Amino acid sequence: MFTNFRLIKNYTIIIIFFSFCVSLLVSKYNLFNYDKFFLDAYGKEQNHIMIKYDALRYLSHGAEIKNDLEIGKKFFETGREHFTKYLPPRLAAAFYHFFDVNLFNNFEEKKINLGVHFPYLLIQCLVYYLSLFFLYSVISKKIDQKICLPIILFLSLEPTVFQYHGTFWSESVFFSLQIILLAIILKDDLKFYNFLLIGIFLSLLSLQRQTAYFFIIFILIYHFIFLDKKQYYKLVYVILGFFLIQSFVGYNNFVRDKKFYFFTSDTKTAVYFNIIDEIIIKGENLSLNDFNKKESKIAINWLNENSIDYDKNYILGIENTRFPFKTARSSIKLNSDKVKFDNFYASRTIEILLKYPLTSFEVISKRSLHSLLLNPFHIYSDHNFISGEKYYLSNQHQKLIPLRIIYTLFIYLISLFGIYIIFKKKDYKILTVLIISILYHFGMISWHGNTRYFVPVLIYVSFLFGYGTHGLLNIKKYLRKS
Repeated sequence: MFTNFRLIKNYTIIIIFFSFCVSLLVSKYNLFNYDKFFLDAYGKEQNHIMIKYDALRYLSHGAEIKNDLEIGKKFFETGREHFTKYLPPRLAAAFYHFFDVNLFNNFEEKKINLGVHFPYLLIQCLVYYLSLFFLYSVISKKIDQKICLPIILFLSLEPTVFQYHGTFWSESVFFSLQIILLAIILKDDLKFYNFLLIGIFLSLLSLQRQTAYFFIIFILIYHFIFLDKKQYYKLVYVILGFFLIQSFVGYNNFVRDKKFYFFTSDTKTAVYFNIIDEIIIKGENLSLNDFNKKESKIAINWLNENSIDYDKNYILGIENTRFPFKTARSSIKLNSDKVKFDNFYASRTIEILLKYPLTSFEVISKRSLHSLLLNPFHIYSDHNFISGEKYYLSNQHQKLIPLRIIYTLFIYLISLFGIYIIFKKKDYKILTVLIISILYHFGMISWHGNTRYFVPVLIYVSFLFGYGTHGLLNIKKYLRKS
């Protein structure tokens, strides 16, 4: 028995190390083939294949922060407005600063340098697999080794998760923070510093992806369910740790914008920006042009009624733009006024959702179902198509859908069986934190419909898959118990 335990433990550690090595090889492969620019029909360079869109936003902001530090700015004065996630550009800045690497050839032309990015990916991979080893060191003391093995195997090599380690998307670091936080929670240590660490990593998680801001509420609920009432006072340390990190963000915003706030613009306006047009168009039976004209008037009226200083030339023809909200926001001169504008649209979003509940439910339900479809081919399409729109209209996208459906059903069916096995084993605490985490992260992103945003849910699904795999390999035993 002891020999089997040691053998499985050794296999698990080998899997983690092997997967780390494979992730480095994939990173090297990606850089060798895609650390270059798309070329148009005339041979002119377009977007960098790997560093574009969201990745370019984070990394370019990090490059600006590094440049600000080099010209003598204080840390809290560096950078631009944090429209979206706070942590990714700061991590990029730390990398560029400490390794003395430059993203751009210069800040006038802003052409991305080639051949300098491997250390970034190496660190990203290392952090992920070290976090995985930490998780294993915790769960191996609480869960059967034969269940730990498929959990770690899933987290090590499952392609939907694995594909992000060799790229510049923000997912890999988010996965690492999820895994560390989950390990600390499952550790079930009642010492005060463990609760403090939970709060700190909850906060870091929210800074890596803004949808995690309210996860602290659900983790507190979990502890209220399972923690002895005499230990409730220790939850204060969770809140303390959370706001300790958030205070740095608030102070950074105060120094830069003369206004203390935590939430990014994207946190408050993402729902409006992504689905409200569809809801209003369906709810009021408008054309897209009519919608743009209506929203343009609302935006301009708000700017004028609130005496906002904005560039009137910038919004000329705003009614003809695809996103009047975005155009109006860009015209505002002071960041503190942009915060007020975002608050207005956050309230307006809630009003619209309540005004058209059936249409909102229809739109969100459709997008939620779409987000459930796993996509192990996202990085493939990202590297081989100049835009997501081009890929979705391609024959390649249509060919891959049946494979994705089969693979998704395979993962979900085993994971559903895993829930049954957890009940049989009476591991209720583990099941509760997993279900709470799955429902929270799915609920916070399902309205968007983007399958990439669903991937963090798989970190928790891995446990269900591990239990389910163990159950299938020992199905006769469980059937006898039934």
